[in-house]
Amino acid sequence: MVKMTRTVETQLKICGLNEQSSSFLNLQQLSMGTNSLVNFQLKITEYLRIESSQIQSWQTILATSDVIESLFGKYKQFSARCSLKQIGQMILSISLSTMKLTGSVVKLALETVRYLDLEAWSLEVFGRSMLSKRRTVFFASNDDTETA
Repeated sequence: MVKMTRTVETQLKICGLNEQSSSFLNLQQLSMGTNSLVNFQLKITEYLRIESSQIQSWQTILATSDVIESLFGKYKQFSARCSLKQIGQMILSISLSTMKLTGSVVKLALETVRYLDLEAWSLEVFGRSMLSKRRTVFFASNDDTETA
């Protein structure tokens, strides 16, 4: 049962879940002939058949959370270098983990996106950063102290 489960798990991690999942998982070779093992195999095959029948013929979906866990691991590693932990703008770093950043990609981005436009978009989408809010409060309280 453990070998069968690991085989299915590995196959789904590599190929994802699609309409062929139940057919290409050749579990027949794993059966030893005991009733409990055959029943277990039939349950896995039936489960995969039911789940894969709900997927479009052209579609393959993730069957494990490994990719997502890896991306959040990279995000945590990247965000550890930031003094203020806020997920807002830092969430954009996750997408950087999914692509190969080449000099030409960075050059194209720098040539086509103006900083002022990026700043306006960021303010609209994420609002003011925690650092910006702290500065406002700090300087407002300093102004109040100096005038008193």
